[in-house]
Amino acid sequence: MAKRHYNQEGDLQSLFIHMEELVLANSGEDEFEEVFKLLIAKLWDERSQQSRFHPYSTDGATFEAIAKLMQQAEKEWPGVLDEAKPRLTPEHLSICVDALSKHSISNDSLDVIDSFFEFIVSKSAKGAKGQYFTPRYVVELCVRILQPASHETVLDPACGSGGFLLHTLKFVKRNEGLNNAEELERFCSEKLWGFDIDNKAIRVAKALMVLAGDGSSNIIRLNSLLKPEMVGLFNNINDPDFTIEDVCRSRIKRHKGFDVILTNPPFAGEIREKDFLNCYTVANKKDQVERDVLFIERCLELLKPGGRLAIVLPHNKFANKALTFLREWIFKKARVLAVIGLGRHTFLPHTHQKTSILVLQKNSSLMKILPDYNIFFAISEKEGKNSKGQFILRESALKSDSNWDIVDHDFSEISESFAQFLKQENIKFEE
Repeated sequence: MAKRHYNQEGDLQSLFIHMEELVLANSGEDEFEEVFKLLIAKLWDERSQQSRFHPYSTDGATFEAIAKLMQQAEKEWPGVLDEAKPRLTPEHLSICVDALSKHSISNDSLDVIDSFFEFIVSKSAKGAKGQYFTPRYVVELCVRILQPASHETVLDPACGSGGFLLHTLKFVKRNEGLNNAEELERFCSEKLWGFDIDNKAIRVAKALMVLAGDGSSNIIRLNSLLKPEMVGLFNNINDPDFTIEDVCRSRIKRHKGFDVILTNPPFAGEIREKDFLNCYTVANKKDQVERDVLFIERCLELLKPGGRLAIVLPHNKFANKALTFLREWIFKKARVLAVIGLGRHTFLPHTHQKTSILVLQKNSSLMKILPDYNIFFAISEKEGKNSKGQFILRESALKSDSNWDIVDHDFSEISESFAQFLKQENIKFEE
């Protein structure tokens, strides 16, 4: 007999599985879309203090009330919902509303909501595109390595569900005591920027930023690999024909590049369009190039001089002889600060792909770089997951919603060792 899941109070993943068993698997509708719309309606109900998200006397009355909440949420948070009306039948909707009404989303930790969004989006088979969500303790390691500050602009050009931006916000709040609501909204709306080509991921990122500080306006769907000189060369009606530079020119005064870029670009997929590849030096006149290779050049191009980059890449980018030209190009454009090897289980259950974090600082006239300099190397020996992709938890972990605290990894030692390396090398990130 199949194991049945029950709706455990405070466990959103258990809730989704429960709803899936009851309704969604037999409704014929997109599971992600219907759950996501309900979550946004619930979030708006809590934020607006209407207390209208609950079952009514009839299924029809419940349907009308929830549809109205969705419409109000879309008006207040444009672009979060793809369609502001439920597609479930009134009967199916009532069952889901009854289950979800027992939870309080606004009071939950952002890590819990973030994990739940990651869970439901991963159900939409993003792995087929090579787009795997970065484990949140890996995200946290990258943020701690680059140490973003509240006065700096931070970009993720392949933002997915917004994990790097969310953890940047949490890092700045923790380090600088940024807790005032107006300060949070200003930081989110002026300093945090996320772009992605995937429509579902962008809407999840917008929702998370709404939860974090109402700063969803800088989460934008576009093709981050599109450069200004490429506009007009391609006629894909499904992709926005504007660039990150177009957005920055219209929204950021005197923009000269981003201070910090944190990203995990898609692992899979090759670009074959000749006109596209001709605009990238790292393509090296090849007929096809993996997207993550192009993302390296694009990120360095989008950084200001002296800006910092942490990018998660497949291990072959560091060792493949065919990519010697790429590595030589990187050394000409930036100082390599660190290479941090991650365990083979890190991205399970999605892929066995072994990855590393590359940390760079873009060259500037103020930097004095010796021809032979030291680079920080580290290899994680405790990746926090087993061979099935399940988290390995610390035996002594205190109750916490943060994967950084409860998962058995060695990233704290790595980040502390890197901080010591910066001191020894007298490397200071520009202020």
